[in-house]
Amino acid sequence: MAYSIVGILTVFVLLIVNVDVFLNFRGKTKYPGEWWYLAFLASVIVYCITDGCWGFLYEAKLREAVYVDTVIYFFAMATSILLWGSFVYHYLDIKHKAGIIIPLAGVAIFVFQSVAILINFGVPILFEVSNDCVYTASWFRYVILIAQILVFLLVAIYAFLSAFRTRESARRRKIAIALLSLFMAIAIILQACFPLMPLYAMGFLFGICLLHTFVIRDEMTNRLQELNETKHRISLDPLTGTHSKYAYIDAEARVEDGIADRSIQHFAVVVFDINDLKKVNDTYGHDAGDKYIKECADLICEYYKGVPIYRVGGDEFATILLGKDYEKKDEYLTKFERRVNKNKRERSRIIISSGMAEFVTDRDTSLIQVFTRADREMYARKERLKRTPAKAK
Repeated sequence: MAYSIVGILTVFVLLIVNVDVFLNFRGKTKYPGEWWYLAFLASVIVYCITDGCWGFLYEAKLREAVYVDTVIYFFAMATSILLWGSFVYHYLDIKHKAGIIIPLAGVAIFVFQSVAILINFGVPILFEVSNDCVYTASWFRYVILIAQILVFLLVAIYAFLSAFRTRESARRRKIAIALLSLFMAIAIILQACFPLMPLYAMGFLFGICLLHTFVIRDEMTNRLQELNETKHRISLDPLTGTHSKYAYIDAEARVEDGIADRSIQHFAVVVFDINDLKKVNDTYGHDAGDKYIKECADLICEYYKGVPIYRVGGDEFATILLGKDYEKKDEYLTKFERRVNKNKRERSRIIISSGMAEFVTDRDTSLIQVFTRADREMYARKERLKRTPAKAK
């Protein structure tokens, strides 16, 4: 009974520890060898299930069931070694030709053990279960266990040696892989000495928990950091430092959700358009045009301080005013337009047209409707600025 309890507990612990691995897998690999690791993990869980069931079946004296369970047990054991060797080979990205011995050794064990299982149906070279349900380990079982020990030691030695030639974060992961392999080699030696104890499963339990802590979780954390860094980079406009159109689309989606569930009922959209950008580009070149865009963005940010400004086009910017920013919408726009009017009178080249529109609860059903009205207001403002006389110098 104790034998079975250890196997079943091992299954539950492995599932709990690795639940994030299974739930976060979406078909696209996040690190080298992920497919192989998931398959390896599944084979270990199958192995531990058969190991856990074995004790119950053995105590119940169900001879046929014990025999079938033991066959699956040996097959899952062989599969786990095959998949472990392939995972190590792909994860460590072994380049030199000698490194191919690691996955090939796993394949050899799998074939070797599978053939032994088939032979065992006729000649009990691995194990036998007597009519009164007494399990006896045969000599070839120890040959296979010795071969498995050699494979795990090979991986452990390679991973340890490789660890000291890499940077710190990668070194920690390689040491974890080496330790799992070392744990398994020790567990198999003990299993050979005590065949009726679940030491093989315990080796997997300690090794995989270690691997998850120092390898898989590290990889998932690094992947998340990379995604966040990428998202941050693409959410900023490289020229102006304002938010990008991608960030605007994201903000628009959040507002649309708020409109749908009625959590957002008050907001305004302000649209800005740079005047005479084409003239600057044609006269002074695109470098001067880029500088002009940057100066205009700085002016918008100066008067809409703390408000997210989005560059939604080449010379067009926008902002969505929510909460306290919405309450100050008129103040923002008035001060900004006063500054633009002053620039126009004083012949400053920084002239920006702007237009604002508010969300109307009983009329608008989306942000784009508000944006469209703000855009029309912006073009009306552009026409007024064209008619505004400049002060003579």
